[in-house]
Amino acid sequence: MAESESANSAAKMSRELRVSSLAEKDLAEVFEWYERRSAGLGMEFIKHVDATVLLVQRSPLIFRKRVGEYRLAMTPRFPYAVYFIYDEIRDVVSIRQVLHFSQDRAVHLKKA
Repeated sequence: MAESESANSAAKMSRELRVSSLAEKDLAEVFEWYERRSAGLGMEFIKHVDATVLLVQRSPLIFRKRVGEYRLAMTPRFPYAVYFIYDEIRDVVSIRQVLHFSQDRAVHLKKA
């Protein structure tokens, strides 16, 4: 049974992950903002986003669609969400943006 679970986990981790340049820009800006507030806080933010993205990559279907095809995964501790699209046919997760809860997602996601 353990071998079967291990093989299933390996298959899930082979799911392709794409990160848009817009999401990378979001992350860089938020990282800088938190680092200006307190040294190391930006890295803490990145660690939480990384953990969230890993969960999204492993199990994208646990997140429901929120805006059209976009799904969102909230980050722990920080008031941000990772917006992504999951293409079930190609088995590809595409991270589109990382937005603060107060940002108008409808406006921002049109750019993505």
